[in-house]
Amino acid sequence: MDPSVLVPAAIGISVHPIWPVALSIVTFSVHLLLMNAVFGGAAIVFVHSLSGGTLISKNISHKLPTLLALAINAGVPPLLFLQAVYGQFSYVSSILMAVFWLAVIFVLISGYYAMYIHNYRYEKLGASGRMFLMLAVLIGITYIGFMLSNKMTLMLRPEVWAEYFDDPHGFVLNLGDPVLYPRFMHFAISALAVGGLFVALVGRRRNDARFVDTGMKWFSRSTLVNVLMGFWFLVALPKEVMLIFMGQDLLATGLLCAGLIALFAMLHAGFTKNVFLATAATVFIVPVMATMRHLVRMKYLEPYFTLDTAPVSGSWDPFILFIAALIAGGFCIVYMLKLMLRAERS
Repeated sequence: MDPSVLVPAAIGISVHPIWPVALSIVTFSVHLLLMNAVFGGAAIVFVHSLSGGTLISKNISHKLPTLLALAINAGVPPLLFLQAVYGQFSYVSSILMAVFWLAVIFVLISGYYAMYIHNYRYEKLGASGRMFLMLAVLIGITYIGFMLSNKMTLMLRPEVWAEYFDDPHGFVLNLGDPVLYPRFMHFAISALAVGGLFVALVGRRRNDARFVDTGMKWFSRSTLVNVLMGFWFLVALPKEVMLIFMGQDLLATGLLCAGLIALFAMLHAGFTKNVFLATAATVFIVPVMATMRHLVRMKYLEPYFTLDTAPVSGSWDPFILFIAALIAGGFCIVYMLKLMLRAERS
């Protein structure tokens, strides 16, 4: 069967696709930093819970519910932008894995609630209660991340969509894709690094060397392991996609070189415990990687769809309204965070 016959007609958008794509990269970068801090922070709390809990695990668990709330809200815009531009692919992948995808909502709500229990009943839970509760949170976040990786890779492979006719009940996953596993591991291990960086930043704010030492150890070691995961991810890509980073596409190759430079800066900062440099390099590399991710998506879908062929209505009103709401919402979030931090100091 010709895979192109399975691709629905392109969904019309109001402005040129470059605008929602650019905003998708920016908002996804923010979401990724926050979500990685949640996942990595939860992993660090869990590891410290194995020995009964420490000041670090107690302090970080107090911040996780707020981080998760911010991460969830920051995750909505990039998903909407993705559906606006690539809806004919994104919606199909959601339908194919509908049961697993809908379960993400319930897992997320349960994990959010578990974080609040862990925080507000920290002492009453005891060492074993804290350990098992945080383990459940980690399993839930891992499930969500793995399903997201399934969805984002399944949408790139119309050639496997015909599996729907054998299983039309929403249980189709992309488990046969060799790219799925290194892609997921690359994001998961980077989350451990960002979680460590978050602990170190908390330590800088508290002027506590224990937090900084612990956080930078997680940051440097996870980043070092992630070099291998990134290489695995790169070579697992189809040859025609991998080659755009090997000189066939100037932008893709330049981004890979920029990412490698930032990676060396991250490793240097991690092992020298330079929290400022580690933060700057991480904030730089995340949008670089997000842009590379978009270029990979474009190359995958090139036989079926390009941004130049997307139907555009030319109506700017919805886009302007979103930008205004984004700016206003950003100010409100910053103001609320200032109030929260001020209350913590008092």
